[in-house]
Amino acid sequence: MTPDLLSRSWTLLRRHPFLLWLGLGMSLSSLFGTGWRLWLAQFVTLDLAGLANIQTIESLLFSEEILQLQQLLWRGLLLAFGQFVLVWLIALLAEAGIVGAVTAVSHQTPTSLRHAIQQGRRWLGRFLAIDLLVFFPWFLIALLMLLVVLILALVLASFAASQPGVGTIFTTTGLGLFCILGLALLLLPVGLVSFWLRLLTFREAVVHGVGGKTAVRQTWQRIRQNFGDVFVLVVLLWGGQTLVMGAFNLVTSPLLTWLTPLTNSGTIALQATAWLALLLVTLLVWLVRGAIAAFVAIAWTLAYLNLSKEEN
Repeated sequence: MTPDLLSRSWTLLRRHPFLLWLGLGMSLSSLFGTGWRLWLAQFVTLDLAGLANIQTIESLLFSEEILQLQQLLWRGLLLAFGQFVLVWLIALLAEAGIVGAVTAVSHQTPTSLRHAIQQGRRWLGRFLAIDLLVFFPWFLIALLMLLVVLILALVLASFAASQPGVGTIFTTTGLGLFCILGLALLLLPVGLVSFWLRLLTFREAVVHGVGGKTAVRQTWQRIRQNFGDVFVLVVLLWGGQTLVMGAFNLVTSPLLTWLTPLTNSGTIALQATAWLALLLVTLLVWLVRGAIAAFVAIAWTLAYLNLSKEEN
């Protein structure tokens, strides 16, 4: 890693401002964060007190409160699906564009936003394959957690039909919770390592023009050969980004949380003002997160290019 990595990244972002647009694509989840706050605000305002007076199952199932709750849950599911698919695809496309653009600039090749998007579309399928390969261990652990939960639920359900001792119930439940907790503790380190590996594998694929499996294998070998430099990069780039965004969220998150309920105010003027302020703060958060995402993506790419040159 070169000492001037951050200054070179800033210079590149300043000379090619279109990279900021790609950074906004990488930080699209910021907009969904406000969407979730609005969804939660509607959920909190639901009045479910009338359900206590309902006497029959039919009245309960077709009550106005239940219908509102169903509509809100459907909106939540659509929001979750849209966030998962849309954010993932656009973020991969944008990051592929940044990696391709920075690589082109390093080879003294002219580039533009249109060219970067074309590069992103070219590498999107390969990036998707890399994500599936790199995050497969994380998926297996999550699947095991789900399997343990299902087995524990079935065992406890069978206990309900019989009369086992209290000690048996507590032992079974404790064993199941112990397995779930152990697997849950594995998710965080495996997820972080997978996340860092994918960042470098993306760049290996673009810089050297290799497929998903080859990129994962070569990236792992490159990490082993340059573990010290990679560790410094993780601390500097990922750690620095986490600290900066954490400090920024300490200011903006309470403000967004405070503004969101005001959008349901009975006063039209206050409601309009709250919506306007919420929109402006959301756009500000999106812009800041996009700039940071673009800057860090550029820095990762420059650092990886430097590692590749040192080995060659």
